[in-house]
Amino acid sequence: MKRAVFITNIPSPYRVDFFSYMQKNVPEYEFHIIFSGAGMENRKWSVELAGLSNYRFLKSRTIIIRRRFDDRYVFLPLGVEAALKEIRPDFVFAMEYNPTILRAVHWCRKKHVPFISWTDGTLHSERAIGKVQRLSRRYIIKRAAAFIASSTASREAQIAYGADPAKCFISYLTVDIRKYLAKKDSYEARQLIYVGSLIQRKGLDLLLPALAKTADDIRLVIVGEGQELPLLKEQARKLRIAERISFKGFVEGEGLRSLYRDSDVFILPTREDCYGLVILEAMCASLPVISSKYADGARDLVVDGENGYIVDPEDTEAFARVIDRIFSEGRLAQMGNNSYEKAQSFSFSRVAEGCIAALRYVERQPAGEE
Repeated sequence: MKRAVFITNIPSPYRVDFFSYMQKNVPEYEFHIIFSGAGMENRKWSVELAGLSNYRFLKSRTIIIRRRFDDRYVFLPLGVEAALKEIRPDFVFAMEYNPTILRAVHWCRKKHVPFISWTDGTLHSERAIGKVQRLSRRYIIKRAAAFIASSTASREAQIAYGADPAKCFISYLTVDIRKYLAKKDSYEARQLIYVGSLIQRKGLDLLLPALAKTADDIRLVIVGEGQELPLLKEQARKLRIAERISFKGFVEGEGLRSLYRDSDVFILPTREDCYGLVILEAMCASLPVISSKYADGARDLVVDGENGYIVDPEDTEAFARVIDRIFSEGRLAQMGNNSYEKAQSFSFSRVAEGCIAALRYVERQPAGEE
């Protein structure tokens, strides 16, 4: 049996669930997972590793760059080469372009092990990266045997960095949709829901002025924690909409699913997201979606006018009109059902097809060719 290794940063629940699916449902390969670090301060997920096998954590030093927009975490790993030497992989999935991946790529080149470059990043989410980061992307892209993108926008970024389009495959970023799928019958609460970190990048400070211009009976539930909380509460007070907003803090599991059920529309006003998995969670819960055009996964998830709308959150007047419109046009149930149906195509069995196609493409290549 051939061995393949996924190398990624931390054990996020959606990645762990996907890796577990691959281990249990693609028996022709033995999948191993290497994590660069155990977690991040700004990620409070509960991650269940019991269903995962063949995984290990590298010892690493973590550098945290504090920014109001969003904190950046850089893992400086130890033992990448030793871990790969012990596993003896036939293929390596190199996820993103960080120091761990650069060392893994160097090892793969020395040992003549083909690697597949996998990214969630997009040209918009990476528009401000520096020269060294751009060089690292081109270095990795030039040496990869194939590519996996988590979205259409991610594939465009890989091609822009020099990837051969014929070697690019899409394996959509997803969650275990079975945890969130729920049919909804009633849409009468006139309630929006936002789920995510309370940081500047997520654009809640753009949503509140728009909400202030909408009908007075439209309410907003905000789920999440972060450094912007005091500023958002003060902004809501100044806009005189504090009584229309409920801050729930960090919620997951059944508590989160209950909040989705009690809401009518999901809203994501982000300034930058390379995907936006919460959109898919909400779609599973039969919610129409209003998404910022800067959530790059929205292009693959939201069909404008069918299961929601894609907006420019920096255009306050237009943003407010879309919020009023979605509640007034009498199509919430239809749009919510469209979300539910579209979410079915993001099951692990479907999105794994791109991952497996990339692996088999590499496997078919003659030894020494990429």
